[in-house]
Amino acid sequence: MHKLTSLPRIIGVILLVLSMLAHEYFGSYVVAVVLAGLVLLIFPRKTASSGFIRFLKSFKLINKRFVLIAFYDMLCLSVFFFVVPLFSAWFTKSIASVANVKGLLHMLFLLWIYFFAVTLVLLIAYSVFKGLIWLAILKKQPGARFFKRFFLLNLCWWLILVIPFFIAVFGVKQYYLFYAVVFFAVIYTHLTSVLHYVFTKDLLVGRALKQAFVIGLVRFKEFLVPYSFMVIVYLVLLQVFWLVPKDTKTMLFASLLFTVFFLAWYRLYLSVVLRRIT
Repeated sequence: MHKLTSLPRIIGVILLVLSMLAHEYFGSYVVAVVLAGLVLLIFPRKTASSGFIRFLKSFKLINKRFVLIAFYDMLCLSVFFFVVPLFSAWFTKSIASVANVKGLLHMLFLLWIYFFAVTLVLLIAYSVFKGLIWLAILKKQPGARFFKRFFLLNLCWWLILVIPFFIAVFGVKQYYLFYAVVFFAVIYTHLTSVLHYVFTKDLLVGRALKQAFVIGLVRFKEFLVPYSFMVIVYLVLLQVFWLVPKDTKTMLFASLLFTVFFLAWYRLYLSVVLRRIT
């Protein structure tokens, strides 16, 4: 009986029971709860138990480095929140001022120039702050060589994912749009984290791009137990988030804090998992 019972399996049973009793409360998250419960229940006892120990140890990584990682992520998001609305406001104003076909063609020409300029600014900011994050996680020193190659890596990565992104956003029916975007966001976060971890270790762009798919997809089974525990943490934090006052500014600020601190812990925990796998 002891061989059949373990704490992860008990947690798995609890998750499945909760998904049945409170499926309306969990809403769209119920699928994640069910999958996490099944993984913890079905996976070999030894695999789930060792994964649970690594999960508990990940909380010991919540220290000054954790706060620094969250700070870098907040700076990155702040740049996006500033630049994108600015570009959107310019585009809306330009459209409203178009009076004829000639003006429209001129505006479209400027649109492409501004679009590439904005994309370049965002890519540079993204590469700088994400680079600082992964250097902090792996305790490595920054350098010009790293950031040049990291920029090239992210440029290649964005070009690879641009078609899947447009398929996820524009290629599905309206009813499934939310689920498609969430699925793409989850896969993007997972693969990109693997990509950045592998690159930061050896600074090889080609190898990192290859290993992102080899480790991230082909060996995805090895991430199922860690992600099941991540679902639990995410749902627990979400309950705290719902206690925040519902006015727009407070919700926006709370969402930002929730995102950066969860992702900081996620990356630190994933680095522990990747260290074992790679």
